[in-house]
Amino acid sequence: MDRRNQPDYDNGKSKSINGSKTTKSTYIKIIIRNLFIGILLMLVLNTIRFTSKQPKVEILSPDHVDSYTTLSDIELAHRLAKATTFKTISFGESPEFDQYEPEFLKFHQFLRETFPKVHQYLNLNIIANYSLVYHWKGLDEQSLKPILLAGHIDVVPTLFLDKWTHPPFAGIVDETYIWGRGTMDDKGSVMAILESVEDLLRQGFKPQRSIYLAFGHDEELGGNTGAHNINKYFNKNQIGPFEYILDEGLPILLPPVFPGLSKPIASVGITEKGAMDIRLSVTIVGGHSSMPRRESAIGVLAKAVSKLENNPPSPKLRETRLLFDFVGRECSLPYRFLFSNLWLFEPVISRVLASKPTLDALQRTTTALTIFNAGNKANVIPMEASATINFRIAPGDTTNDIIEHVNRVIGDDRVVISKVSNVIEPAPVSSTNSPAFNLLQSTILQEFPDVVVAPTIMIANTDTRHYWNLTENIFRFCPMVLENIDLQRLHGIDERLTIKNYKQLVDFYYHLIKNGERFL
Repeated sequence: MDRRNQPDYDNGKSKSINGSKTTKSTYIKIIIRNLFIGILLMLVLNTIRFTSKQPKVEILSPDHVDSYTTLSDIELAHRLAKATTFKTISFGESPEFDQYEPEFLKFHQFLRETFPKVHQYLNLNIIANYSLVYHWKGLDEQSLKPILLAGHIDVVPTLFLDKWTHPPFAGIVDETYIWGRGTMDDKGSVMAILESVEDLLRQGFKPQRSIYLAFGHDEELGGNTGAHNINKYFNKNQIGPFEYILDEGLPILLPPVFPGLSKPIASVGITEKGAMDIRLSVTIVGGHSSMPRRESAIGVLAKAVSKLENNPPSPKLRETRLLFDFVGRECSLPYRFLFSNLWLFEPVISRVLASKPTLDALQRTTTALTIFNAGNKANVIPMEASATINFRIAPGDTTNDIIEHVNRVIGDDRVVISKVSNVIEPAPVSSTNSPAFNLLQSTILQEFPDVVVAPTIMIANTDTRHYWNLTENIFRFCPMVLENIDLQRLHGIDERLTIKNYKQLVDFYYHLIKNGERFL
C-alpha cells in the first residue's frame, strides 16, 4: 500500500499541538504585557496623586512679623550673648559641679532682671534647686489643656579652647553671629521663648489655655534630676495632660539634605531613638607572648565585635516612611516617582540609605563600638578583654530585641554580656494628624515659607523621656537654620547662631503661642 496517498494524521496532530503552544504563548505574552501596562499606570497614577502635605498658610509680611517687637535684632542678640557668659556646665553630682553651682544661681538672677514682666505675671517654681518651671495662667484653664514649652539651661563642657574663634563664655556679637557655648544648645531656645512671652505680656496678651515653661538644669546628663523632678512636680500638682510639649530638637537644614529636594527641611522629631550600652567580656587563659595559644581573649572578642559591626539589625522603616511621605511629595519628578511607590521601591531606597551613615541611622538600630579594653604589657597575653557597644535603638525595636540580636549574631558562648547599662527604650510616636502637629507645621511655614516641614526620628536623646506620661504629643524642634557643616558645632567648637536667625527664633515662639488660640 502506498503511504504517500494516505492522510498524514501524525503531522496534523503535530501542527495542532504546535498551534496550541503558540496560542498559549501568545496569551501569556498578552497577560504579561497587560500586567506591565497596569502596573505602570498604577505607578504613574500614584505619582500624580502624590501631592504636597504642606498646608497653605497666611504668609506674614515683614511689617506684620516685626510689628510687636520692642527690641532690635542687635539688642536681642546682646541679651542672648550675655546669657552665654554664665558657665552653667552640667556636672551632676561630681566634685566639678561645686565650682559651677553659683553660675546657675547667677543665671537665675539674670533672667529675673532681663524679663521683668515674665517674673511679675508668671508663677515661678524652682525645682531641684536649679531647674525652672513658669506657669502662665490661662483664662479657660478648666476646660482647655495646657501646653508646655521646654528647654534646658545647662551646657556641655568646652574643650580645645585654643581652636575657638572667640572664647566660649565671652558673649561676643559681631556683624553676623552671636558666639558662645549654649547659643545653639540650648540657651538660644530658652531665651527666645522668654523674649516672646515678655513681648506678649507687654501687649497685654492673655492666653486662653495655661502655658508652662520648663527649663531643666541637667539635660546634658539625661535630666535625671531636673526633668525627672519637673515631672514629679506636675504629677503631684495634677498638672496635665498637656495638649502638646515642644522641646529642643532638630533644626532647619539647608540643602543639599535630601535627594531630589532643593528646599530646606524643617525636621520635627515625633519620636526618639532609645539607647543602651552593652559590655561584652571574654576570659581565656593568657600567658607569655612567646608561647601564644591558637586563640586569645582579644582575638575572640575582636571577632565578636566584627560580627556585630558587619551584621547590624534589620531596617525598621515604619517611622521613616512618614519622612518620605512628607518630603517625597516636594522632590523632583524621578524621586517623587520612587517615593510615591514605596511598596515597590522600598528595598532600593533602603540600600541607598544604608550607604550614608547619617541616613542609615534613620532606618535602623545603630551599632557603635566605643570602648575596647585588653592588655597592659607588650609581651603578656591578657586573659581578659572587654568591649562596650553603644546601640541607638530604632522605634520598632526594643532593648530585649537587641540583646537577642547580639547573642544570635555572635554565636559564641565564650563572649559574655557582662553588663547592660544606660537603658532607654524608644520613645512613643506622636501623631502627625493631630491639631498640635498642624499648629506647629503651620507656624513654621509662616516664619519660614520656603521650607518643607516633615516628621522624622530624633536620633539623639533628650530629657523628654521624663515627660512621656504627660501627653501623647511630644515634638522636638528648634527653628535654627543650619548647614550640614554647622551640626558639628553642637557640643563642639565655635558654637554660634546668626543674629537674623535668633530673631526668627523669637518670632517663631511668639506666633506659636498666638496661633495656639486659633489652631487648637
